[in-house]
Amino acid sequence: MAGLRLPEHSHCAFCGDPIPFGEEFCDDECRRGEERRISDENRKEMLFFVGAGLSVVVIVALGFIL
Repeated sequence: MAGLRLPEHSHCAFCGDPIPFGEEFCDDECRRGEERRISDENRKEMLFFVGAGLSVVVIVALGFIL
């Protein structure tokens, strides 16, 4: 096994399969899957920040009322 080298390659950013060096995804399905994952992640972050902002507004409003 000494001296055995794999050809230069990368790994798919979505599924991790080996792909030719310089490529980012192995096929369009993985590209779309990664786009969906990023979109879902951005949506979750936005909901978190909106919820946190609303919580701060409610706490401040209750502080003035009480």
